[in-house]
Amino acid sequence: MNKQIFFMVGLIGALAFTGCRKDFEEINSNPNEPTAVSPGFLMTSAQKATMDRVYDSFWGSRRAMQTAQYWSSNQYSNESRYQYRDATANSAWASFYAGPLQDLQTIIDLNSGDNAADYSGYGDNVNQIAVCQLLQAWTFQHLSDAFGAIPMSEALAGVSNTTPVYDSQEAVYNGLLDLIDGALSGMNVSGAGPQGDQIYGGDMAQWAKFGNSLKLRVAMRMADVNPAAAQTAAEAALSSGSIIAGNEDNALFNYLSGAPNNNPINEDAKTRNDFAASNTMVDYLASLNDPRMGVYFSPSVTSGEYAGEIYGLSEENAALTPDDDVSQRGAAILKGDLAGIYFDAAQTHFLAAEAAERGWASILSAEEHYNAAIGLNMNYWGIDDQAAIDAYLAQESVAYSTADGAWNEKIGRQKWVALYMQGYEGWAEYRRLDFGLLQACADGALQGDGSVPARFEYPIDEQTLNNANWSAASAGQSWNDKMWWDVN
Repeated sequence: MNKQIFFMVGLIGALAFTGCRKDFEEINSNPNEPTAVSPGFLMTSAQKATMDRVYDSFWGSRRAMQTAQYWSSNQYSNESRYQYRDATANSAWASFYAGPLQDLQTIIDLNSGDNAADYSGYGDNVNQIAVCQLLQAWTFQHLSDAFGAIPMSEALAGVSNTTPVYDSQEAVYNGLLDLIDGALSGMNVSGAGPQGDQIYGGDMAQWAKFGNSLKLRVAMRMADVNPAAAQTAAEAALSSGSIIAGNEDNALFNYLSGAPNNNPINEDAKTRNDFAASNTMVDYLASLNDPRMGVYFSPSVTSGEYAGEIYGLSEENAALTPDDDVSQRGAAILKGDLAGIYFDAAQTHFLAAEAAERGWASILSAEEHYNAAIGLNMNYWGIDDQAAIDAYLAQESVAYSTADGAWNEKIGRQKWVALYMQGYEGWAEYRRLDFGLLQACADGALQGDGSVPARFEYPIDEQTLNNANWSAASAGQSWNDKMWWDVN
């Protein structure tokens, strides 16, 4: 009994003592659940989360890589017939807005508030802001090119605005140019870049190249609908002297070979194989004797030849094709450390070739940019034999002076090949440049009129969470309705 009394007295005394402590919250905080995260961690998280989504098995593979017809389904092939799962759009939309876009906005807010000086140790305040703005611009363009009108001007306000208005795609694109210009004018190229930057390691000169190249892409995508503004922006980017001109400048997220930091494609392929080479892609590469074939794909085990899976088969028919009978994705594509591509030099040169064809100020001729783009893309994938590259470029069906079609078709076809593993960009340029090649679903489309979708339908969750603004943006819209920038 006495022991119990002493225990109770001691406990009461301890409680009385601790109740008077001013550091109660500090000593009782969980170090494994921090209430504040450093900008460096947020930067790394935003960069990785973006690429993880772009390369995942649903938003990246089932939608982008199949819609652009780089891959076909071995099984569960409905998405190659345009019957997309609602959950994919829901998940992608939520993860972009609540994940990387919000993390980037948090860094901006920290570095532009009253206590900005407290965060200057993570890189110059202006440089942290600039990099975040450029990555936000990249992500907003990605979302807009998939859906059309999206929340942008009122987005990322947190609980203060949970139902942001949808900006028209025209407003989004004008906003992208403003966002990029603000970042470029605000950065201090010679100053310290942001900690946690896994793309350029805080090298602001490289981020300036990224910004100008992204500006060029935004400009060219709006070239047919607002040529005056597009020309001004494109020429400013090209005359800056700071663009992604060589592969050493490529904006890449470098994954590691092992989990959890390996490329999502690699992780997914460890347990299942849902995708093979599309016959659309294989047949075109074969017709040009393209040396990238052996990098992109592996030969059929059965025949030893390259053979694509027929695009758009029913699930029943897709299941009838043994994996060994068709070409699978190449070893280089399935490795854990396959880099996620934000922007590469080949894109820059294809865009510059287009600018030259439009009569806008450019660095080289259209043909020279075209040839440079193809060569740089081959170099990127490990094809360094210049004789082989020259032989490819000399073919009548490839040479700029003799290839079939107008300039948009010549550039578009080769750009589509070079954008392999950038499914959303390949799909966007197919819609804009109208170069053909993509085919109808072999067993018929399950949704739409059978043509390649012009846009994706909005996430079904938006009907509940942001109904009024969703209704205004989607009224009378079908996925065959072209994007604002797609007027041809």
